[in-house]
Amino acid sequence: MSSRAPLLLAAVLLTGCAFVRGPSDRDPFARGLWPLTNGDRRPWAGVMERSWLGPVVHGESWLEADGALVERRFELRPLYSVRRNDELVRHDILYPLARWREGSEGTLGWLFWLARARYDPETEAREKTLGFVFWGRTGGGSRYWGVFPLFGTFEKLFGFDQIRFVLWPLYARGHRRGYTETQILWPFFAYGRGDGRSKFRFWPFYGVKRREGVSVHRFYVWPFVHHHLTHLDTATPASALYVVPLYGRRDAGPRHTRFYLFPLLSRKWNDQYPATHGLDVLWPIFSSERNVKGHTYWALRPIVETRRSPERSGWTVGLGLLGRMRVRDEALEGETIRLLWAGRFVWRREGERETRVRDLWPLFRFSERRDPDGTESGFLRVPYLIPLRGLDPDGWDRHYNKLFEVYGARWLGKERRSSLLFGLRETRDSESERWVNWAGFLHWSR
Repeated sequence: MSSRAPLLLAAVLLTGCAFVRGPSDRDPFARGLWPLTNGDRRPWAGVMERSWLGPVVHGESWLEADGALVERRFELRPLYSVRRNDELVRHDILYPLARWREGSEGTLGWLFWLARARYDPETEAREKTLGFVFWGRTGGGSRYWGVFPLFGTFEKLFGFDQIRFVLWPLYARGHRRGYTETQILWPFFAYGRGDGRSKFRFWPFYGVKRREGVSVHRFYVWPFVHHHLTHLDTATPASALYVVPLYGRRDAGPRHTRFYLFPLLSRKWNDQYPATHGLDVLWPIFSSERNVKGHTYWALRPIVETRRSPERSGWTVGLGLLGRMRVRDEALEGETIRLLWAGRFVWRREGERETRVRDLWPLFRFSERRDPDGTESGFLRVPYLIPLRGLDPDGWDRHYNKLFEVYGARWLGKERRSSLLFGLRETRDSESERWVNWAGFLHWSR
């Protein structure tokens, strides 16, 4: 290799890695050497950020107007992240495998299934687990420990105040208030009595569970025959008998259910409201329901499903491949369209607040909200890699999403910020000023 090659390589890198220092504290890009490092200082907005190696290392501080620290964040993606504020300290390692939380509601530590620690400041209960060894102390001061499944004592777990076990599932005994239950070779044999309750089980041949004056549940040759009496302490006690798959019935006052040669045919009706009924044929292929309030449901799976009521109407085809739902009542008006299980397009108005969502996983997600005072806030992410709805979006953002983000934008009112290719091009817009940073070269206008 020529001796000039290192100099040429350095020159090429520096054309896109220029060092920048702004003319004042109002300059958001206080310093930068992209993509090695980028700094974003906006004291008037209460934000100070610093990134190294594109999206891999990131630090962020949130400040009050007087400069007091509100929250500090740090990410070493995808390995580690931490958030600290007055209410919470949160550590994650290879999210979601290992985590540590400290806050007003207590302390929780978790290392996959290998280790766990928990502390409740309200009751001062403590619990620790390391592999198969566990120990702890209840809020009342009682200590417990064990080596699962050899021997030990659990406190306040599985609905019991205390459980003692030896060579589980060979033997276990649990106490709950005045009730005591013994299990031998779980789930085959169990019996219990106390506090108005009793249980006997010789699985799978016979079992009975009673709550005096309230309910009786029996089974014979599980799972084929079941007999239930419930709500005996009310004006409408219920009884049920199931001989699977031949016949089943449930009667509770005017409400009745029957099935014959399940899943061949089942139906339900209400003597008090003749318009209320339901029918299933070769469940889950065909279903039909109607109630006294005008709610109707009809399905021929996997082809189509429909729902209608005075406030809602909608349909889906192909078990959710495509669907549409409309809602309109005094408090809420909206529409949701679903596509291929991964696409969701939502418009919703609650009073004077309006929300729009455009989500096509994993390609992008757009979300915007307009508040009653006219303020608009939202974000756009391309791509948006959170695999399932309901998972912690902040955790996936801090560890994974930013590593693959091609374009991202956030806005609140007239303040907007966006980033392309991990800071190759970044913009900040406000009512009176605009900043553009392209590969480390800073420009501003207005």
